[in-house]
Amino acid sequence: MFINVQRTRGPLTLLAALALLLPSQAASADGAGDWPGFRGINVDGVSAETHVFEHADGFSLRIAWKRPLGKGYSGVSIVDGRAVTMFSDGVNDFAIALDPGDGRELWRYTIDKTYKGRDGSHDGPISTPLIADGRVFGLHPSGKLFALDAKTGKELWAADLVSEHGAVKPHYGFATSPLLVDGVLIVQGGAKDAAVSGFDPASGKRLWNAGTDKVSYQAPILINLNGKRQVVAAGDKNLLAIDAANGVVLWEHAHGGAGERGAAVLVPVAVGDGRLFLSHKEDRATLLELSRDGASGVSVKPLWEERCIRNTYTVPVYQDGFIYGCNNRIFTCVDARTGKPAWRSRAPGDGFPIVVDGHIVVATKKGSVHVIKADSSGYHEVASLQALDDLVWTPPSFAQGSIFVRGMKEIARIDIRGGARPGIARAESGIDISGSRFAGFLEELSAAADKKAVVDRFMAANTSFPIVEPDGLMHFIYRGPGEDLAVAGDLAGVGDDQPMRRAAGTDLFYLSARLESNARLSYAFMRDFEKITDPLNPRTTTISFFNEDMEMAMGNIKTEVSWLAMPGWKRPTFLDEPDASRRGRVESQKLTSKTLGAEVSIDVYLPHGYEDGNARYPVAYVHMGMMAREGGQYETALDNLIGERVAPLIVVFINHPPPFFAFDKYAAMVADELVPFVDQKYRTVRTAEGRANVSSGFSGLGAIFCTFGHPSTFGKLALQTPFMVDFVAVDRVLKKAGDHPLRIYLDWGKYDLRSPLESWSMVKAGRELDQRLRKLGYKPLGGEAPDGTDWPSWRNRTDALFEALFPIRK
Repeated sequence: MFINVQRTRGPLTLLAALALLLPSQAASADGAGDWPGFRGINVDGVSAETHVFEHADGFSLRIAWKRPLGKGYSGVSIVDGRAVTMFSDGVNDFAIALDPGDGRELWRYTIDKTYKGRDGSHDGPISTPLIADGRVFGLHPSGKLFALDAKTGKELWAADLVSEHGAVKPHYGFATSPLLVDGVLIVQGGAKDAAVSGFDPASGKRLWNAGTDKVSYQAPILINLNGKRQVVAAGDKNLLAIDAANGVVLWEHAHGGAGERGAAVLVPVAVGDGRLFLSHKEDRATLLELSRDGASGVSVKPLWEERCIRNTYTVPVYQDGFIYGCNNRIFTCVDARTGKPAWRSRAPGDGFPIVVDGHIVVATKKGSVHVIKADSSGYHEVASLQALDDLVWTPPSFAQGSIFVRGMKEIARIDIRGGARPGIARAESGIDISGSRFAGFLEELSAAADKKAVVDRFMAANTSFPIVEPDGLMHFIYRGPGEDLAVAGDLAGVGDDQPMRRAAGTDLFYLSARLESNARLSYAFMRDFEKITDPLNPRTTTISFFNEDMEMAMGNIKTEVSWLAMPGWKRPTFLDEPDASRRGRVESQKLTSKTLGAEVSIDVYLPHGYEDGNARYPVAYVHMGMMAREGGQYETALDNLIGERVAPLIVVFINHPPPFFAFDKYAAMVADELVPFVDQKYRTVRTAEGRANVSSGFSGLGAIFCTFGHPSTFGKLALQTPFMVDFVAVDRVLKKAGDHPLRIYLDWGKYDLRSPLESWSMVKAGRELDQRLRKLGYKPLGGEAPDGTDWPSWRNRTDALFEALFPIRK
């Protein structure tokens, strides 16, 4: 523990000082009290310190100091009176050394200009610096590898992995953290024929290359196998073991993993002797057994593959036969022998664990720190503290008896002090329900001896669920079997379930919220960490942005959920079955695109009466058309709206999805190939004013590129929740209204797709795009609706969309 006697207020006896210092001095005599780099002294997330939590009267967590920092994912490395991390101030990225005792800045080194986050990630460095042999080694997301004097921060050498060593920069930037093993600096850089490279730590000269696998955001570890130290690195496809001294590949194994939250971020975890745990797939993890095979070979045998630790960026830890980590956002203890969960807990929340003295220390993404007994019998939290009012995406560090945490705005040192005190109270919904009918029920229930009878009467008196009271107050209600209940979906956002409170002594759970009088939301209950629809609510629908774990999904899936509507919500009658006399018809066509080198299928909606005359019709090009036809029920809506509120038009459903990173080519296909194809086959209005691009969700960027990139072809644009996490691509094509007059419709939901624990929100994106367009002189129609995300939301406003673009002229 760091003690600065001069800064300590009040009397501090020598005996008290010794009591605080003795454990850490004993532990740090051989460097065991240090945390030199990513995942600590042995690269396993386990501190070597002991006697940390031995306090007869219990212990608590106290903030020793806290200071502003900047954005970044880098961990804190602590050696020899230096706490080093990396961050961004929005202009430049820095390595910084702080005094662990009081947080004073000792030096800072300017690495490069700020590395901007991509697709919802935060700005700044990702890798964790390494302190070794009096030097600090760091890697910038751009590929700059550098060494600094640990005392002064002076640059000793620097190299560019991309320009000098042929490394391929991953989409989000370099994230791997360096190791120093047997006098060689190990970096998993990902060059051709150089998945891993060894460098001279004194000069930066490359000594060897090993492996050919593609590298994304993995980091190497160190293990002992058959009496020999080996560097083990996971690439996108293979597991590789290397002799650090010479770069010789000792063994290689195809791990069979995949996925952004699987193989792409895979960090192996040593599980006892000769076993490795891999969270190698987004939906599964595996345990491998390594054994001697002949004189020098190694045999790799999978022992199990289970859905125990999955769908997470968190690297788990191992302690005494059990693996601790996040299964989705649920903290889980897994029996390493079988891969089966020993227990699961919603507390402490989604976060990052390390092991300290037989305990699990977790820093959650919401900035709290928790100390949990490493106990397979259940979740036993012994101390907690709200350390940062900030978003945290970095594992904690532990050195000299203290915990170090950093977020996107702050960094803090947390001390462990004798004397227990209350931890963080379980978060409530924050909704004031005093004076409400439901509050009266809870008061009656609390005082009742026969609680079941009170609940029975309450349930019988309410015929519609969720329960809605005046002034937008509503209550989710669940009654039945289960120990842990939460609400997921539009109300909470991705990965941030809202826990329901159990009425003491009953099987009734509830969560209160306050919504707009005309709000509509999709939701599901998570009962004991498994999704169910609301048993009391018969209204269900399907969504595609959430999977069965109520995590974000991007595939063509259908997840059944419940939905609710407040009393002021108006049912979209234009989605009722149309009269047969109003129905249009659909033709299917195929276009061979030279631009894309692919066949593009389309379905063309022709309104009722098209065959009866020679009139020309405006055309709406609907991107990702199959989803609009099915999820949006566009044909039904058009049949009902055309001639009543919308002018007759042709609708072309494009069934070829816009490629996520090739919008220019996709837009060229639509404007230069598809539009002439449609004009030739149908009686169309062949002017920009007669053509519109219509999109929802992921097809938004494609529609924007089509419209703004081809102003002589398109004069109208409709966007519902255009999926964008930044405006880098959009700003390239947006034009001022005076240069490109457009009629624009833009809407999004107040409860639209968003991740409170990450750096993206479609609510924020909708608002920002609206502001950008208005600054350019446009006047978008639509706006923010008190609704959620996906087709159950968007199709409620199909009438407003088409009426804005193609109103009936009176």
